[in-house]
Amino acid sequence: MPKVHYFQRYSSPENTVTNNTLQLLSRIYSYSTIHASRLLTEITGEPIEIGIEILQQTRSAQSVPDGQVAQRSLKVLIEAKADSPVDHEQLMRHASQFSREEQKILLLVTKQKLDQREEIAIRQGIEAEHPDVVFTALTYEDICRAADRLFEEYEYEIREVVTDYIEYCNDADLFDQSSQLMRIVPCGKSRDINLEHGVYFHPSDRGYTKHSFVGIYANKTVQAIWKIESVFDVELVDGNLTKLLVQGRDTGEFDERITSIIGAAKTECGYEVATGHRFFCGEPHETDFQKTSPGGIQGTRLFNLQELLGEIGDTADMAQQLREKTWK
Repeated sequence: MPKVHYFQRYSSPENTVTNNTLQLLSRIYSYSTIHASRLLTEITGEPIEIGIEILQQTRSAQSVPDGQVAQRSLKVLIEAKADSPVDHEQLMRHASQFSREEQKILLLVTKQKLDQREEIAIRQGIEAEHPDVVFTALTYEDICRAADRLFEEYEYEIREVVTDYIEYCNDADLFDQSSQLMRIVPCGKSRDINLEHGVYFHPSDRGYTKHSFVGIYANKTVQAIWKIESVFDVELVDGNLTKLLVQGRDTGEFDERITSIIGAAKTECGYEVATGHRFFCGEPHETDFQKTSPGGIQGTRLFNLQELLGEIGDTADMAQQLREKTWK
């Protein structure tokens, strides 16, 4: 079945980007004000506390009340850009909208990191007219990285929301990290044939974010990885193979493997994949990238190999490096 998304994909880019980013903040806030505070603190660079503060017998010059319930005054304005240029005058107008808040923060979110000279010019212009307004420029990638670090493995539902926002940002070209991404796929009965043929398959209508590496997962470890050479939507009817290229090289190099794994999937696993399936082809390299937290994985997982290993290099070398790493 097609994947159900938390974040819409199909309307005007600028409005969608803004709505989806605010929706992410709203969902995290609904889940936990503490996590929302941590996220805003990281992306703004300012210490932000959300929610009420409850104190007992707070002393002032005039009195010592038995209790106090207080909430800090805060306002964060966000200007989200997709493809339109940064408008300095627009940001100055935004900065003038603050009033008596204790904490005033103006966020500019863009696809690419702002040129340092431009960022300094904007900050100096705002400081000159509105010295109590803090200006911060960041990218959608910054938001994705900060949100992805917030939650533990067992926090399944909110992690799904964050993952879908990251996938949305990739799909909408707000930042492209596909060349660095390994998609870990849980393989049960099909593990042996996936490794034998260097082919992973799933239904053609199943959504996924673009990636360059496949990691075959079973028994709490990634057992092999490969760099994706070609991705095809395939139909095998009466021995006739028809392919539609989705990603990578348009080649017949993998035709025999695809035909063989279709047969093996039926005879060894009981899977009928001759039609309506997508095949991810490459050269597998064995590894042992172990999951140390309890339980298996809930669906697929994305890992940034560059963040994990420092660089994207030869796949065999990366497979060897992953043997020395663990994940949760």
